This record gives sequence, structure tokens and C-alpha cells, in this order.
Amino acid sequence: MGAYYGSIHIRSNDIEEIIEIVKRLAAQEKLKFLISPCINGWISVYSSERGQNPTVAEAIAQQFSGHLLYLSLYDDDLFDYIYYREHKLVDEYSSNPDYFETIPREEKERLCGKPEVFADLLAELPNNQTTIEEIAEVLTVASEEEREKLYQKSLELLKRLQVSENHAALNELPYDEVFAAAKQFADFAQLFNISNASICYEYLQDDEDEEIERWSEFFHIPDLSIELAHKQREKARINQALTELNISGILLLTVSSPTPSEQFPHQPIFVPEKTGGFFIGWYGHHNQPLEIKHYTAPWNNEPENLDLPLEKNAYVMQISPSGKFLALGHASGSWQATLYDLEEKQLLKTIPHLRATSSVQFTPNEEMLVSRSEEEIVFTSIENLQQIAVIKVGHGSKIAIHPDGRYLLADDGGKSKLAIIDLKTQTVVKVLSTAELDRTAWMASVQRGEGVNAFSANEMIFKMDFSPDGRWLVCAMQQGVRVFEWNEVFSSHSKLPLPIVGSSSEVITVGDRGSRMATTYDVAFDWQRNVILSCGIEGKVKSLDLATGESKVLLEIPGRPAIIQLDLSRDLATFCTHSIHDMFERKPEPIVQIWNYLRLA
Repeated sequence: MGAYYGSIHIRSNDIEEIIEIVKRLAAQEKLKFLISPCINGWISVYSSERGQNPTVAEAIAQQFSGHLLYLSLYDDDLFDYIYYREHKLVDEYSSNPDYFETIPREEKERLCGKPEVFADLLAELPNNQTTIEEIAEVLTVASEEEREKLYQKSLELLKRLQVSENHAALNELPYDEVFAAAKQFADFAQLFNISNASICYEYLQDDEDEEIERWSEFFHIPDLSIELAHKQREKARINQALTELNISGILLLTVSSPTPSEQFPHQPIFVPEKTGGFFIGWYGHHNQPLEIKHYTAPWNNEPENLDLPLEKNAYVMQISPSGKFLALGHASGSWQATLYDLEEKQLLKTIPHLRATSSVQFTPNEEMLVSRSEEEIVFTSIENLQQIAVIKVGHGSKIAIHPDGRYLLADDGGKSKLAIIDLKTQTVVKVLSTAELDRTAWMASVQRGEGVNAFSANEMIFKMDFSPDGRWLVCAMQQGVRVFEWNEVFSSHSKLPLPIVGSSSEVITVGDRGSRMATTYDVAFDWQRNVILSCGIEGKVKSLDLATGESKVLLEIPGRPAIIQLDLSRDLATFCTHSIHDMFERKPEPIVQIWNYLRLA
């Protein structure tokens, strides 16, 4: 993920006036702000939500009559500015107007930027050396064809890095050209002698202030002491609740991220192993090594290290049905899958991919490993370690293999479609669309204060799984759990059939501005009790009874962190969760916990 930051720069030396304007706005919009002292004639304002809301700048401009510049960078790909003077919008610019959707030609022309409108502002800058021509040069962007050439060049260099330990090719990466929007942002701010521009509220609150000029003089709105006291009380309450769950025998083990301070948190990967325990590992960023440990009952015992020659940048993991083989998918430039023999503790095969490998699965007979990256699926023979086939698929990340070993499912079309693939012929049999959603009904639910903020034209797939007998296909959708009869799915022509049973995702409110969201991230099948476990953004583990259709809450994790992964142990005695407190913060805290399913069920 690229960088996101936005900031507002006001040509004034009256800090008290700006503070009063921002205080009123903070109360109205439920936002938080940092305000800089006057530096080079500019007072900078940083709003929460990474400064990505341009209406904040508009609201300030309505109360301030001088020069005001709003600068924004989106995902390192898109640079925008909006310029106000005398309470009016004077000019607006976008480095890629069609970034989100194609817009009319007249709108593109309006967003191309007019350097000449800055003449009055330049005249006010002391010792100004910037010219209109220099502004025009910064606003000039590469054509789509030139950007594609840069992308292909970077892709080729990354492939060279992947197969070689010689990192000299890093010096050939055209960073300033590939990340042209970020360079535009910085260069544009420099032309107007604006300091501390390439930063946002959240980055500053994460202590990324080493290079920030006069950071000690920044002013926070509102007063943080009340919020800090509330957070401390809430943390104490959560810790007490977790302690009680541990004493009662429901919470068996908590494994926290082994992240060194001041770094982004390491993220967990885990998978149930054949004896009833779990393999748990933590991966970092930028070629940091992965260490996998074997956790098993009694859970307070020291886990054993899995002594394997692990490749770098692994972030998904799967164990074969017999427990003999382990497969890993890799990212961060290590675009590959790796296959290991757990008994011999050796690397058997490295399987190249064109992108990060997001899913790995074994066929039930362990004859084949299937690995998936964004737009391709690779089939590898475990017997002779040779590639069987590579097929192209649409945008997606998940796969699931039917228990009879004949068919493979892959999400397609950005999670709104499901491809059925014949494993014998390695060909796509059909592609089925998920259920269409009613925009009118969604708008009505939003007006009632019940619906989510974002509309999807179709239900979105986050996970697929089968019942052990292959009769049921279970899907975790953004909208909830859906259970389909496999024979009906396979007989369908263009759309998934109606589900046999299902349950809805719970809508929650997040953020200072009260965004409403709902997502079910994962499902697990308990074949003994004929129930489906699910987890989601609401911080609960739920069960769905296939016979009765009854849905109930098994566990609400204290603090209700988003639960994005759930795996049942193979003996169905425990389950493991990956949850994230403050999921939408820049450095969210991931936690792995093992729970006593027998007690909860």
C-alpha cells in the first residue's frame, strides 16, 4: 500500500485566528487536527482521516479570506491540489483525473491546473524565485503509454531481483518516475516554500516527526488529555475481561506480535496441524525472516520452532491433509510459492509467480499443489515437482478445492464472481456471478441509519470452503455467510443459485465520522455439529446451524477487535483467531488467540 497524506496550507501569520476557525470546525465535523506555527509565512493544518477530505479545506476557506492551498496524495499514485482565495475556489488540479472513473473531457480540462492563477501569491512570497513556467513544468505528467513503459521496466527489474541476491538492480529502479505523484506533491510544495507538507495527522501521531520543522510548537485540537484517559480506562477494562476468560478456561493462549518498537507490526500467519495444534508465524516487511512455531496443548508450554530453511516474505501458509507437506505463498518482491517436506525438513520446490502469491492449496490426494497470484493459477505436481499447467484468471486472491479433488474454485472479477476450474484438464469450466444487490434498497437503509456507507453492485466473496463430504459450499461474503448446495452451484449457468441458508454481517460504526461497515471475513466448518463458524469486522465469532438456520454468538472478544481469520483445529477442540484492534489506524495491533471451542460450543 502506498502513502496517503493531505494537508492545508494557509498564507497567514495570525495563528490565533486559524486556531479558532479549526476549533469550530472540529466540534462540527468530529475531526482532530494538528496546527503548525507560522513557518515561511504559512500555517499548516493537518486533519484526521489522513487529510483526505477536501471539504475541510473548503470549510476553512469560507472563514478565511487569504490564500489557502489544499494538497493531497492518494496511494502514492494521485496528486491533487485545490487553491482558494477570497473565500472562492480559484483552481483545482488532478494528476490523473480518470483515476477513480472516466470523467467528461470538460471536467478533465478543468482539472489540468492553471499556473498563471498563482501570480498574485508568488508576488507575496519574500525573495521569490519561482516562475509560472516552473509551476507548469511540475504539473506536466507522463502519458499513459509512458507510464506503462515505466511499469514494465520496474516489473522486469523486480523479477531480476527475485532470482538473484545481487541487489545492484535496485539502483536502476526509476523511483521518481514510477512514484511521480509523490514527487509532484513535494516539488509543488517546495515551489511555494511550504514546509512539512508531505505528512498527515496520523503519521505525526505515530511519532514520525523526526524531520518536521518546529514540531514542538504544533497545537492539537481538541485537547487530547480526555481522550487519553478514556483509552487507558478502556484498555484496563479489556485486559480485565481477557484475564477472566483465561481463568475460566475459555481463552487458552494469546500470542502478540514480536514487533520491535517503532516498526510497523508484524502480521501473523497460522494453520491447524494434524495433531490438534497450530503452526503460527509472524512476517514483517522488506525481506524480514519468518519464524514458524508449533503450538499445542498444554498451551502454556513453550512452543517448538519449526526447523525449516524458510524463504523470505512468506505471508500465507497451508499444510497438506496428511501433515507431510507445508506450502507458503510469498510477497514483497518474492513472487513465488514454496513447497516443503515437514518430515525431511527441506525445501522441495520454488514456484515462480507474476505477482504476490495469495493462496496455496493441496489436492486431497496430495498429488498436486495449487498456488494463486492475482491473475494466474499455477498447478505443480508434488510427485515429480514439475509444473503441470498455468492458467489465467480474473482479478482475485482466494481458492478452494472440492473434497473429491476434481474441481477448484477461484474468486474472480474483484470478488464478485466465482470461477469453477477442472483440475484434470486445468481449464475454466464456467464463471458464476454472485447475487446482485438492490441500490434503491441500500439507499433506503442508509437513510434509516441502518445500511453501510459503500454500495456494491454484487455480493463480495472473502472466503470459500467446502463441507468435508463436498455437499455444501460455504462462502464468507461482505454481506454475511452464504451456504450453497454444491450440485446446484455446478448446475448453474451464469449466476450462483440462492443459498440454502445464510446469516447477515453485523453493521458497525467506525471512525470519528461514524462510517458504517459490515464484513464477514472467514468461515470454518464443524462437521461433527453440522455448524459453520464465522468471524468479521464486528469482533464476534458466530455459529450457523445448517439444520435449523439458527445463528448465534459464540464469542465476543473484549474490545470487539475485527476478526479477520478463524481456523478450527483438526480435532475440533479449539479454534484460533487473528484479530486487529484499531483496524483503521496506521499501525493496528494484531493478536493471535486460541480459544476453547468445546467450552463455547
